[in-house]
Amino acid sequence: MSDRASSRSGAGLTEGLIASSTASRRWILTATVVLIFMTGVEGTVIATAMPTIVGQIGGFELFSWVFSAYYLSQGVTIPIYGRLADLFGRKRVLSFGLTLFLLGTILCGLAPNMFVLVLFRVIQGVGAGAVQPINQTLIGDLYPPAMRARMAGFFSSIWGIAAIVGPVLGAFVIAHWGWYWVFWVTVPIGIAAFALLGFSLRERIQRRSHRIDYLGAVLMSLAIGLLMDAFIQARTLGIRGFVLVLAVSAILIAVFLRHEHRASEPILPLWLWRNRVITSINIGSFGVGCVVMASTTFLPAYIQGVMGRSPLVAGYALAISSVTWIAGSASGGRIMLRFSYRAATAIGGVFLVSGVLMLIALDPARGPLWAAMGTSLVGIGMGLSQNTYTVAAQSVVDWSQRGTATSLIAFTRMLGQTVGTAVYGGVVNLVLGGMLGDDAVTRIMDVNLRDRLAPADIGPVMLAVAHAIQDVYLVAGGFVLVILAAGFFLPRGLSPTRPAQH
Repeated sequence: MSDRASSRSGAGLTEGLIASSTASRRWILTATVVLIFMTGVEGTVIATAMPTIVGQIGGFELFSWVFSAYYLSQGVTIPIYGRLADLFGRKRVLSFGLTLFLLGTILCGLAPNMFVLVLFRVIQGVGAGAVQPINQTLIGDLYPPAMRARMAGFFSSIWGIAAIVGPVLGAFVIAHWGWYWVFWVTVPIGIAAFALLGFSLRERIQRRSHRIDYLGAVLMSLAIGLLMDAFIQARTLGIRGFVLVLAVSAILIAVFLRHEHRASEPILPLWLWRNRVITSINIGSFGVGCVVMASTTFLPAYIQGVMGRSPLVAGYALAISSVTWIAGSASGGRIMLRFSYRAATAIGGVFLVSGVLMLIALDPARGPLWAAMGTSLVGIGMGLSQNTYTVAAQSVVDWSQRGTATSLIAFTRMLGQTVGTAVYGGVVNLVLGGMLGDDAVTRIMDVNLRDRLAPADIGPVMLAVAHAIQDVYLVAGGFVLVILAAGFFLPRGLSPTRPAQH
């Protein structure tokens, strides 16, 4: 723990979560589980419904912004909510965010066109920026580090189940109800969590005046927003526009950092980054975000376009990583307790390296089982790493910094997903270059259209796509090295039950 964190640790003794009875603690735990399930479903349920939504309200040109607007607004607000939760308490900030999320969700179902839907997704995303990180912070408040490590697998299993249920639920809703129910189906879940938290969550907060860092919040929002937008819109901005937006973002980051050094209560306490554990795990979390997008985004394209298998086969191959992620999380909890955080991330790194090497070695002759084995190994490595990061970060700070530390992990992982997707997209475009048109790639992805192509036309397209996706996995291998390096810099011997060895 940093010196400054240590000097302020008294705040954690007089402020924090009060669970006066076992029943209250169980109700709070139930609410957090409900919120995990709700956010997990929300992230996947809409994907199944988007073709139907476009067919009914139009606006295909804004298709990608339905997703980008949600993740961009969520990413910008995550660090701000984390800090506000440390200043004003979890319940107040989480209640505000959850209310905004539910309002945005209801409005999304009422959208008359795609432009309005994108605007309502922004509202939904701003609310979601509070729900996920503060929910994880509550878990840190409820349990000591050793118990958090033991329960890591349980919480990951809830997330994994939600990720699997989401697409199935979306397909069912589209088949039997209107598309707007894809959004509204999660509203009762959110209301139930809101009610549970309302009567069970109590906090002891010292009433004192705070100087809210409004300027810092604005500067950080603009800087992060431009940075994420640059990568989200990298293909449409062009090289000049991309560099220009990055340059403006860099200038705003510099101004923000200078301001934070002077602020009495900064929105992002920079001294946290002097903590070796906090710095290491956020670098690792960024790498995890990058790698997970390579594993999940491009594998279906390879199985369908290069191997010529159906979307169902691609879905099965990808779904197995959700199951192995749960297994990795459960194993990571035991490794943390028996050995250390560093050991858990090192073992996770071995699985990540093995999985990415299998993905680099993809070949149509090896079939989808090889691809499934590769992504399953990646899933184990992700489960071992990501939950270790959260438990480790929460163990080295007190109550007054836990919200900020937890939100930083969520933010850096989301930033990694955004940057990784843009980098991989650039790699694919660079490899394919002018060799192929979008129509050629689209036609081999669709089994019906593929069957109408002459064998002489299929071969070159398959070969080009195969090379492009394998290059994506080579780049992902570089991000795995970043994860390994970050884990190496964690202090030796530090675990949920033991301090670091000096």
